Amino acid sequence: MRRTSEEWSRIGYTEEGYIDWPRVMSYEAPYNLIIDARTRGKTYGLRKYALRQDYVRRHKRYVELTRTKSMLEGSASLQAGYFARFESDYCADPVLCDYLLKTEGRYGYVAKRPEEGKKPQWDVLSYFIALTDAQETKNRSTGFKPVKRFIFDEAIIDRSLDNVHDYLPGEIEAVSSIITSVTRERPDTPRRDRSALYLLGNACDLTCPWLAHFGIAEEPPVGFSWHYDKRCLVWYGPPSEEWGRAMDATVGGALIAGTDAGEAATRNRFANDGETYYPKQPKGATFDFGIAHQGHVWGVWLDWREGYYYVVEGLPKSLDGSPVYALTAADARPNYVLARRAQKSLKGFADLYYLGIVRYQNRAVKGAFLDAMRLYGIR
Repeated sequence: MRRTSEEWSRIGYTEEGYIDWPRVMSYEAPYNLIIDARTRGKTYGLRKYALRQDYVRRHKRYVELTRTKSMLEGSASLQAGYFARFESDYCADPVLCDYLLKTEGRYGYVAKRPEEGKKPQWDVLSYFIALTDAQETKNRSTGFKPVKRFIFDEAIIDRSLDNVHDYLPGEIEAVSSIITSVTRERPDTPRRDRSALYLLGNACDLTCPWLAHFGIAEEPPVGFSWHYDKRCLVWYGPPSEEWGRAMDATVGGALIAGTDAGEAATRNRFANDGETYYPKQPKGATFDFGIAHQGHVWGVWLDWREGYYYVVEGLPKSLDGSPVYALTAADARPNYVLARRAQKSLKGFADLYYLGIVRYQNRAVKGAFLDAMRLYGIR
């Protein structure tokens, strides 16, 4: 359906068709999940807002988060060419014309454009921190300058394009530790001085642990919606066939046109595996066993009459001696000892999976549960 300019504005776009970041900020949400197609101003728009509004007006910095150290090292690092887009935008933005930008190591720097013959006075604008450096950040002896925003680009991994990287064990805890270490916020910190987290991604993976953490198991409504007890703001750009067709005409877009990757990247549609999901197991089903893995807890129920297994979140109040297999140790690594003990039971369940007799509460439960079952051969 073709939308009018007023409808696009209500959803949260500017007249130019980019994300309206001032409007996103007006909600003052501590956690922000921004899901939209490529080239709609997620990454650049947020960085530009952090420079123009936070640093220039309030002298606040921001942190760019990556999953691993390798993403911050070498010629292909995140910092390489980081400010190139800003420099190309100078002539169109009078505020940016007054500043110089550069990166060195794991810092971004900004300076007022000096008078001719004088050297720029560089100041820290941004920090680049890997989640795998959470402990080092916690132990850092020198303080950080005031930070307002934490930006985690590609927080949702596009499985259709990236089969190499994965979500980290304890990823959410690592982000929490970094935010606390950098800001040193306390319960009595005034609201205006508190930081905010921005998770950016394409619509591609409802099994993402961030969505599960914020209680998002189904495709969110278009535009703005509140989750996680009104602490997480989700902005979901509408799937757009019109925009998708336009992107299909580009050199890069044409390569993935008509694929699941193309649906996520250019049309902002979540992948749909075509399955039917069941919000609750039938009344006659009996609890068989439970599984705890990477912060998730599932109960597996067996419906003897129809011959189906049902996987749902949570456990019954009474286990009646049924086992619960904790497949993750306290430090978030796989508990291979207990996984080996559970092998007979769960390997048999894995075999049943391939017979097509396992049902799930929702798509997010299915994805996270099958990730745990990889220990038993499910792929």
